Amino acid sequence: MFSVQAYCIEKDSVLSKSLEDIVIVSEKISSPVKNSDTKTIKLDMEFMHSLPKIFGNSDPLHYTQMFPGIQTNAEYDAGLHIQGCENSHNLISIEGVPVYNAAHLLGFFSTFNPSHFSSMSITKSATASDGYSRIGGIMNMELHDKVPEKTNGEISAGLISTQGTIHIPFGQKAVLSTSLRVSYLNMLYSSLLKINEGDLKYSFGDINLTYLQKIGERHTLHIDFYSGIDNAKLHIPTKNIFSDNRTSWGNILGAIHWNYKFSEGNLKQSLYFTGYRNKLTLNGNYKIGLPSEIYDIGYRSKVLFKNLEAGISVISHNITPQAPIYNNIAIASYDHIQKQHTIESSIYAAYKGKFLKNFHYDISLKGDLYSNLKNYTHTALNPHAMLAYETCKTGRIEFNYTLQHQYLLNCGFTTLGMPVEFWISADADNKPQHAHNFSLGYRREIFKGKYEISFEAYYKMLYNQIEYNGNPLDILNKYYSLKNIIIKGNGYNYGANIMLNKLTGKLTGWISYSYGRALRKFDIYGNKWFPANHERIHELNIVAAYKIGKRFDIGGTFAYASGTPFTAVKYVYLMNNNIITEYGEHNSNRLKDYIRLDISANYDIIKKENKTAGVNISIYNALCRKNEIYYGLKLNNNGFSFSSSSFLTNILPSISFYYKF
Repeated sequence: MFSVQAYCIEKDSVLSKSLEDIVIVSEKISSPVKNSDTKTIKLDMEFMHSLPKIFGNSDPLHYTQMFPGIQTNAEYDAGLHIQGCENSHNLISIEGVPVYNAAHLLGFFSTFNPSHFSSMSITKSATASDGYSRIGGIMNMELHDKVPEKTNGEISAGLISTQGTIHIPFGQKAVLSTSLRVSYLNMLYSSLLKINEGDLKYSFGDINLTYLQKIGERHTLHIDFYSGIDNAKLHIPTKNIFSDNRTSWGNILGAIHWNYKFSEGNLKQSLYFTGYRNKLTLNGNYKIGLPSEIYDIGYRSKVLFKNLEAGISVISHNITPQAPIYNNIAIASYDHIQKQHTIESSIYAAYKGKFLKNFHYDISLKGDLYSNLKNYTHTALNPHAMLAYETCKTGRIEFNYTLQHQYLLNCGFTTLGMPVEFWISADADNKPQHAHNFSLGYRREIFKGKYEISFEAYYKMLYNQIEYNGNPLDILNKYYSLKNIIIKGNGYNYGANIMLNKLTGKLTGWISYSYGRALRKFDIYGNKWFPANHERIHELNIVAAYKIGKRFDIGGTFAYASGTPFTAVKYVYLMNNNIITEYGEHNSNRLKDYIRLDISANYDIIKKENKTAGVNISIYNALCRKNEIYYGLKLNNNGFSFSSSSFLTNILPSISFYYKF
């Protein structure tokens, strides 16, 4: 509200008159979801406070799975399957620094504490201008870039863990942000932690430290650190093949980010170290160790000047693939396995432009140079082209094409959140993966900007795919060899999805439907196409949050998804003291459809300008549906069997207390 002077001409003289106060009213767009184009989504972390929590925890990865084109996963799987790709095809990162195997609680939720970050961005298909060598998508957790006026933070205490974040400013130019999460799962949920008639002892914890320093008007320095660790022990009282199992796994990350702003652009450089390590030991009639690790040292730099962007990246990968140790002695066929040291470097340039008023284009090219420092070198060009037509009336229509290569490969005999998936580098035997990706998207605001509708169709051709052709019992075979058990083939993904997003009002959220196929072909399976292990043909997702007054809000998520494929076992028998497993037709069976409703309510007991305290009540799987989540090996008193399994409990209520200041 403000007053203005108005001037008018009256008979050759100028008169000055004061008008009444003028009030300009604008409706605020309150959606937590922002779309800059048809393949990128940005989600505000604050919105997660209104959504149902798992054991009192908010998990960014599980909320990400509610978006169209990103597959809904069952429990024990915190991975992302974007546009039909494998989880390992994606880059999961903190401010662009990779985080490998980002999962806590056996994959039930991720390693990210949402209160430490400002937002999360999801790009459904990596391109040359992203500067990363991935054939899938990118999920990036973005750090805060502003210095608060005074100390603030957030604490949340639930039934399995407590997590807290505090931002401490040092003057007007610096702030230290610290987040800590510790668990005490076995104290209240020990009765639920039963696997194959055994007792599971499990704990996890992580810490984030970020220091932000503003240097003058143009320089910004981020120093970031993350560390997380999981420990699990499974004891089965009956003497068994594997009756006493122990494992620990975790991540560590350290990075320095420097950003320099100049008149018509900026320069950002990052130097980082990131790593993942696991140590799995299976004890019983046999004692087997399955250790593996990956550590990276990397440098990234990118510069933006007007419509031009360019960048370079150099990464040193240091990898120890999974190498079974049998009764404290390495299996003979693994004598040749050594640590892998590889260098992955790239340079790219991108240009954005506009023509004929409403047409936009984005072209980029990335060049790769990869070497295992021994006997294998690979070079590749990765082009990307985008053409879009956009007006206020018609919305945005966008076409994308990209070719991407990937030099880190991932495999293992399960994807159920256990640390038995491992990384290997591309070489002459396992060629780099590459993919051609085509997509057509449409986005438009409707009903005077209150809603947004978007549509996307995609087709992706995948080459040099790998798959682990075995199961946990195979490691007992003295002839077990990683080289022989990894199979190779090709694949393709295609699908379409639609999303309606409500942007304004007390009720916000979205509803989406996705149709997708992910097909693979390997010679060992008869050289014919079959569905990938993670494929879900139909998916329906609904996310909603509703504000009731100043103190109370409710939220809910609903997921329906087709069952995933699996290969049924026909026979298991012993031959010459070796365990022989005989399977039926590959991925010719499917689990039952997956249906889950989660609901949540927040009530602010204390509601002041700079202080909020309240309680959250969440119910996970409120429909009490017994969803099948995987088919695999089950241990019992009589030995072992193969069958489908469900989550530990049909319904999971939780309560947590929060305090914001």
